[in-house]
Amino acid sequence: MGGKAKPTKHTSKEIAKKVFEANVNRGGGAAGKAERQNAACGFKCYVCLCQQPSEKSLQIHWEAKHTDKGALDLEKARCK
Repeated sequence: MGGKAKPTKHTSKEIAKKVFEANVNRGGGAAGKAERQNAACGFKCYVCLCQQPSEKSLQIHWEAKHTDKGALDLEKARCK
């Protein structure tokens, strides 16, 4: 007999999610190297050099990581 409010078996939804996550290509490793290098770079953080796809993403990154460095200069961070 199962415990209180605890499922005794995995649901088909959980199993399908595990199968999907195990087999989907996330762009990592050697297979995704060309895809990562050709990715559209909208902005690049000039402190830690991480790439961000949009101005909003860069703003969030800056506020989380580099608030002690002063204000963000978007023109300096724009990829060419």
